[in-house]
Amino acid sequence: MAKMCEWRRVGPWICVLAAAAAAVGCGDSPTDPSPPPAQLTITCPPPQSAVSSTGQPVTVTWPSPTTQGGTPPIQTTCTHTPGSAFPVGTTSVGCSATSAAASQTATCAFSVTVTRPAQLAVTKFMAFGDSITWGQDSAPAAFLAYPIPPPSYSYPTQLQSILAASYAGQTFTVANEGWPGERVADGLTRLPSALTTNGPEVVLLLHGANDLLNSPSSATTVYIADSLRQMVRVCKARVAANRVLLATFPPQFVGTPPHRGAGAPFVPELNQRIAAVAQSEGATLVDLYAAFPAGGKPYIGVDGLHPTQQGFTLMAGTFAKIIKEKFELRPTAR
Repeated sequence: MAKMCEWRRVGPWICVLAAAAAAVGCGDSPTDPSPPPAQLTITCPPPQSAVSSTGQPVTVTWPSPTTQGGTPPIQTTCTHTPGSAFPVGTTSVGCSATSAAASQTATCAFSVTVTRPAQLAVTKFMAFGDSITWGQDSAPAAFLAYPIPPPSYSYPTQLQSILAASYAGQTFTVANEGWPGERVADGLTRLPSALTTNGPEVVLLLHGANDLLNSPSSATTVYIADSLRQMVRVCKARVAANRVLLATFPPQFVGTPPHRGAGAPFVPELNQRIAAVAQSEGATLVDLYAAFPAGGKPYIGVDGLHPTQQGFTLMAGTFAKIIKEKFELRPTAR
């Protein structure tokens, strides 16, 4: 309680302060209460992200949340601890701070997002055709046939390597059903058994070069296109139409003996017919002709028909680009 004081005049100008109450000091004021503790706050780490190459949960760590204010001791807890395993998707992590002495609490939250790399919806491919599919380059040599394996630089083999390098965690097969020297009619006969043997999800189709070589004419281009249409329909009985990748012919030129590029003048006409087949049958067109430079060199070898090893690499990359466009599944977070 404040002490009552009064002034008394002593002499003309001198005043003294006398206590009105008991003999206690005069001028005391009420005792001020202690200031309240600073507001307790908690700050979470920023959003966290991780990648699961297999789609399985992965461990994620993060720095501890920080606090300010409050009255020690302060305890922090989170719904997940650093190093916990998180599934593909986005998970919210909540944290809280508690100051028991002052009965204060504060909360915050952050997200942990786990994504899976891009994948393909399909993994089993079959490349069907003649010596160009098998991997015969234009070096002067006799055509080889089974059981000799195709060379490592064939476009199906290179395509399988490209897919494996591009989509970690997936296993791909690209069966090489190229048969050197085969005519398109024989290929049409062989196709059903090849489909049964390999069970592909996607068929890569390039055939008819030997027919055009042996009878270069507009009539032959009609014949090849009609035969390819029948092949597409056989494939459509096993796989969806857009999973038949129908390729145009690469460029040709009249090369050195044995001059296997005799059909070069008719390749553009044939490719127009192939494009029409793809459109009417719902197949996916792979324009190899457009991927090669004009005239084909140096990607077509000295015989004017068969690709060089560079050419097979270009073919593999062209097919890989279409496969990515058609069948890639983008990274997602549930």
